[in-house]
Formats: sequence, structure tokens, C-alpha cells
Amino acid sequence: MPLSVYLYSFCQAINLTSAVISVAVAATVGNILAPNELWATIPYGMQFFLLLLSTYPAALLMKRFGRKAGFSVGCSILMLSGIVGYLAIQHESFMLLVISHSLLGCFTAFANFYRFAATDNLPKGKRSKALSLVIAGGVLAGVFGPYISSQLREVSGYPLFSLCYAFFIVLAIINILVIFFLPTTQKTTSDKTMAQPKQEPLNQNTRSQIIIALISAAIGYGLMNLLMIQSSLHMGHMHVSFEKSSFAIQWHVVSMFFPSFFSGLLIARWGHFNLIYVGFLLLIATFLVNMFAHNYAAIAFSLILLGLGWNFCYVGGSALLSVALENNPKAHNWQGIGDTTIAIFATMGAFLPSVLLTLIGWQGSNILALSLCLLSIFLVSHLSPKKIVQKVA
Repeated sequence: MPLSVYLYSFCQAINLTSAVISVAVAATVGNILAPNELWATIPYGMQFFLLLLSTYPAALLMKRFGRKAGFSVGCSILMLSGIVGYLAIQHESFMLLVISHSLLGCFTAFANFYRFAATDNLPKGKRSKALSLVIAGGVLAGVFGPYISSQLREVSGYPLFSLCYAFFIVLAIINILVIFFLPTTQKTTSDKTMAQPKQEPLNQNTRSQIIIALISAAIGYGLMNLLMIQSSLHMGHMHVSFEKSSFAIQWHVVSMFFPSFFSGLLIARWGHFNLIYVGFLLLIATFLVNMFAHNYAAIAFSLILLGLGWNFCYVGGSALLSVALENNPKAHNWQGIGDTTIAIFATMGAFLPSVLLTLIGWQGSNILALSLCLLSIFLVSHLSPKKIVQKVA
């Protein structure tokens, strides 16, 4: 693998470290600063809403000015998010907190393209492995994110949680330095073919691959977000300690990204569609455990299954999209549409946990998630092209 793949993996670790810190502190800080406790999750919800709004513009900006320029803009936004978040706590301003998390969502919109940038100019047989290695950078985030947030939560001489946001500035500086070493001449296949006067329409197999990729990645991401946040709320209702709850979430995050070290090999052996099926089956197992077991150990185990299922759905879908868009002059546009679709479901997964827990309860939420998984399997099976090669050469 070229050096750029490993650099993108490190950038992804920085991206997800900021995300894990955000998960750890957003609701608590929101509850402290919000004028009403019902508003406590608005900053975190706005983070995903701005991710949704910014994803397609980020794709267009990188298509126009290149990956490196786009990622540099993203780092600048992350730095601004850290500054505003620190000031929000200093001045006890809920509005500034909302702005800080909104900016963090904008940064994430740019950073989510690391996985596609790593596959630019790579031969088809290496793309799935490169994409998996980039996503695997999240393992570092799963290990260090909770540790950093706990260590910076309360530091003498600084307001509670203020240094957690200030650390975004450090992450942005490190990220910019890493991006500086990326090849400046790196261009995507779509950049090279943009000048072609005639663009072939997508054939039926390609359209089916794109739709399946979006179903897998978007539904998998939305359900993961929903159950991850709702599990934390449910453990709170069970009076599980903060330490034990954080430990369960930490292992969930590790399980989300650790399989990426070998999921590329699984794609080569099983094919994209089989990996996606396994991902949905793991998600179904998650919901069944939640429905029939009612203790901390069961929830912790289900969170691990949830992370594994998310990985196979997300990596399988992302890799399938990358293969489907090979040599396509509209690749940037489709990548933007893909990540926008994922962001829509991720945003719903961020806003709905407490609402669903209140309206239909823990059991009802898992039954709903199970139904969506079964529907997704049916759609993938129905849409799967019968004559395309499933394995990566």
C-alpha cells in the first residue's frame, strides 16, 4: 500500500477521536448550559444536521479544488470548532455550544471522504483493502478518545470540560501537518476524465450496486447511531455507573473499527454482498439480545455486536460504491450523494433515541430496528445483480 493510505488512516483516527470526545461530552455539557434539559441533545443533533448539509458541498469543493485543499478547509473548521467550544464553556453560552458542534459536523463532512481519497488511483484489487485500512484508524479513536475526554474533563484552573473542546485545536494542527505530506499531484480518476465530452449513462448493474451500497451504509449507520445512544440512556435508567457505561461504549467503538484490519480480505474472499448480509445478520443478533436479555452484560455484548454489524455494512457498502464508480466522471457527485444519504440516516439516529425510548420503549425500539434490518436484507437480495462478479480481483 502507498504511504498516502496510511496517512489517511491516521487522519481518520483524528477525525474519529474528535467524534468520540464529542459523544462523551456533548449531552453532559448541553445539559449544563441548556436553559431547559429537553434541549440538552440539540448540540449533538445539530452536529449531524450540519454534517448532512455540508456533505455534498464538500464533495463539490474537492472536485473543483482537489482533495488536499478540501481536507485543509476541514481542518480549519475543526480548529474553529474547538475555539468556539472553549469560549462556550468559558462564557456559559448554550448558543456558542450549538455553533461549536455544528462546526464539528462541517469538519466531519470533509473528513468522511478520507476513505474515498485513499482509493484514488489505486488498482481495483487494492481499493477495498485501502478503504478498510483507513476506516481501521478508528481503533485508535476508540482507545484514546474516551481516555482523553476523561483526563481533560476536570483540570485545575479551567472550567469543567473546556479543555476537551480546546483539544480539537490540537487535533486540527496535527491533521493539517499530516495532510501537508500527502502527494500534491494526487488526482482522482474522475478528475482525469472530466473533459470527456460524452458521459455514458449508468447501466442497470451499476445502478443496482449504488443503491445496495447506500442501503447498507445508510441503514447500518442510522441503526448504529440509534442503538448506541439509546443503550447509554437505557443503562442510565438501569442505574449503571458512568464508568461501566463508558467501558461498554469504549468496547463498542473498538468493535466498530477493529474489523477494518481484515474486512478488505473478507471482501476479497466473500464478495461485497455477502459481507453486507453478514453485517445485517449481526445487527439482527444485536436487537435479539436486547429484546431477550435485560442486564448490563447483555447490553455490553450487544454493543460489541452492534459495532461489528455496523463495520461490515458500512465498509461493505463503501467498498461496493467505490467499485461501482470506477472510471466514472461523476464519481465525486455520487460520493457526495452517498455520504449525504448516510448523513440523513445518521442524523435521524442522533435525534430519535430519546423520542423512541419515550414513545415505544427499549423493546419497541429494538423491534423497529429488527424490522428495518429484515426489510434491508429483502431489498439487497432483490436488487443484487445476478451476473456481476462479487469478489474483488
